Amino acid sequence: MIVLAQSQQWDALIELETAYISAVEKTSHFVAATGSSMTLQDLLHHKLQQILDNEAELKRLLQLRMDELRALIGQSTQQNVVNNTYGQFYDQALLLGEPQLR
Repeated sequence: MIVLAQSQQWDALIELETAYISAVEKTSHFVAATGSSMTLQDLLHHKLQQILDNEAELKRLLQLRMDELRALIGQSTQQNVVNNTYGQFYDQALLLGEPQLR
C-alpha cells in the first residue's frame, strides 16, 4: 500500500484497502479462535508493530496528497472567481490593438 501511495496510484490503493481491512479482521478472528502460544504472540506483536508503522507512513503520504488536492481546489476556486469577474465585461472587451478611450 505504501508503494502505491508513493507512486500516486490512488485508485489501486483504494481497491487494496478493502482487502487489507478484511485480512486484518480475519487475523484478529484467527488469534481469538486458536488461542496463542508465546511464540505466536511474539510473531504477532512484531507484525502488528510493522502494520502500525506502515499505517503511520501511509497516513503521512495521504496527508501530503490531501494538502496537494486542497491547493488545487483553492487554485480552481480562485480561477473561477477571476473568470466570473472578468466574464462580466465580455461584451465590453477591447479587440487586440484597438486603442483605449480615456
